[in-house]
Amino acid sequence: MDIDENRIADLEIYLTRMQRSILDKMFFIDKVFEPFKYILDFGCANGELIKAMQPMFPDYSYIGYDISSEMISAAKENVSDAEFFDDWDKIGIPFGESLINISSTIHEVYSYGSEEDVRIFWERVFDSGFRYVAIRDMSCPASMAETPCDAEKLDIIMNSGYAKWLESFENVWGKVHTQRDLAHFLLKYKYTQNWDREVHENYLPISTEELISRIPDGYRVVYRDGFTLPYISWQIRKDFGFDFTDNTHIKLILEKI
Repeated sequence: MDIDENRIADLEIYLTRMQRSILDKMFFIDKVFEPFKYILDFGCANGELIKAMQPMFPDYSYIGYDISSEMISAAKENVSDAEFFDDWDKIGIPFGESLINISSTIHEVYSYGSEEDVRIFWERVFDSGFRYVAIRDMSCPASMAETPCDAEKLDIIMNSGYAKWLESFENVWGKVHTQRDLAHFLLKYKYTQNWDREVHENYLPISTEELISRIPDGYRVVYRDGFTLPYISWQIRKDFGFDFTDNTHIKLILEKI
């Protein structure tokens, strides 16, 4: 898979947005209890999560992986005492003694990768033998794709200052008819600085049920949480005056049996 780095029109804004969710990306650290030695941050970008975790949890060894050589170069400058790779096959840690953290990455694999890239991604996640797999990403229940969208909320958006962004969204994804469509727009409407990239990215490529169905028999779910990100709920209420409470995100921790 080769993500065109030029699609990120303003890299600084993109990275700043990622930094805002650093604490939430650490959700797994107080919920795993069997011993492990390594934390592998899959899709590490410039290494900010590793940089934040190192002083708080110094007993682990940290490894970052990202397919972007530009990001890996930035990560090596940002965090000098961790290992970073853009070649999966060069990662030499024992996966059986490791936790792999996959945060806001699955939707990018589906958005920019081929079917073969998606297959390889899940193979690396589940067939490598990681002690723990921590997942945090956007996902909604399948029922939202069958539920008509709230017409009153849609009307508010159509008569707001974000109407042109809704029109642009519908030019790419079609008319907003379901709650999933509405959620998809509301998850991305604020990211206008990198809009051309964001509007084409599929934030909700697989449902929560599809994600759960991918978990092999060799793993068990030890933590699961479907939720609406508090910051997004606050922003929607501030901009449109209504509450949006549908689950748009999921957190999972899987333990190897």
